[in-house]
Amino acid sequence: MPDWFLQALGYATLYAIVVKAVLASTPTPPADRWYGRAYRALEWSVLVIGRVKEGAGR
Repeated sequence: MPDWFLQALGYATLYAIVVKAVLASTPTPPADRWYGRAYRALEWSVLVIGRVKEGAGR
């Protein structure tokens, strides 16, 4: 495989790990605020589907 592809794959993996760590460690903001929409965009960008946090801690 070309070096550029492996490097891009590494960056994409790093991005997904960092964003998922941030999403898991912060409370979900209300959807009607700008940061709520940004939060949803981040969830979409790393393919977090459904309501993962609602079942946590039960």
